[in-house]
Amino acid sequence: MKRSTLMLRGLVVAAAVSMVAFLGACSSPDEDSSSSSTAFTPVTIDHEFGSTTIDTQPQRVVTLLTDWSDTLAALDIPITAQFVEKGHETFPWTPEHQTELVPVNDISQVGVAEIAKFDPDVILAGYLGDEARYKKLSEIAPTVPVITKGSMVDSWELVTTTAGKIFGKQEQAQQLIDSTNGEIAAFKSKYPSAVGKTFTFAQVGPTGQVGVVNSTDDASAGLLAQLGFTLDPQIAALHTGTATRALISPERINLLNSDLLVVYVPGGDQNVVNQVPGWSDLKAVRNGTVIYITNDNHAAFSVPSAPSVSYVIETVSPAAAKL
Repeated sequence: MKRSTLMLRGLVVAAAVSMVAFLGACSSPDEDSSSSSTAFTPVTIDHEFGSTTIDTQPQRVVTLLTDWSDTLAALDIPITAQFVEKGHETFPWTPEHQTELVPVNDISQVGVAEIAKFDPDVILAGYLGDEARYKKLSEIAPTVPVITKGSMVDSWELVTTTAGKIFGKQEQAQQLIDSTNGEIAAFKSKYPSAVGKTFTFAQVGPTGQVGVVNSTDDASAGLLAQLGFTLDPQIAALHTGTATRALISPERINLLNSDLLVVYVPGGDQNVVNQVPGWSDLKAVRNGTVIYITNDNHAAFSVPSAPSVSYVIETVSPAAAKL
């Protein structure tokens, strides 16, 4: 699923791969998740490639993306195997849980046989790139790719409600959503002057290439909008069709002149931004309201989950206090 190498997949696959995209011993199920006492009602999930029906209560769950892993952990749903990016296997916002971590270099290139050896009865995949890969995984077990058509990552609310539906934990899922929304409301109440301020979510590559998220339909920008910020109109104007990410040519770097900048720097070398002409003149740079994120934490922003929202709030708060 190569599409060139900066932000298109980098912000999407999150903890799964470090540089991609813009260019171009598991625990036994607990009683709540077991089908031993309650008959399981088949569940059908509509998604970007059609629909997936899960006929039996899942007992062996494999996850390929952090939002699913975070959410299942928060709902106390056992995960048999969790494929993770090598070197970035765990994150501070993910609830503690038992699982077999499977470090790989590139989640998008995990072989079907590697997944099949865990004998899954459901695969919670998220972004797969194309339908052919989805069909191959579906031959192993019911597979859930991106749910929202035209998106590369689903919202944290949708992942939470879907997990609740699949595993019969609708009430717990709603409680998780309500508590998370409470945190969001508290943030906006604490920083009222930040509400309505413009933001841009960008990535700067190793050679100074810049990509941006240009629609709040993209869950990464959507979360920042939920926190009360407004996607910069100049960036929003770049949105055409279904693509929610775009490249910015060097001569148009002034488009990033937002009140708040969230900048993903793969590899963590913030010095790469100095290769971008005019970077030091940007409003957020001058005002100290730039938030730099790296491979260690960008999944919290780019593939948001209910558990990652509190981490995002904590990370954004110092900048919000200056707005």
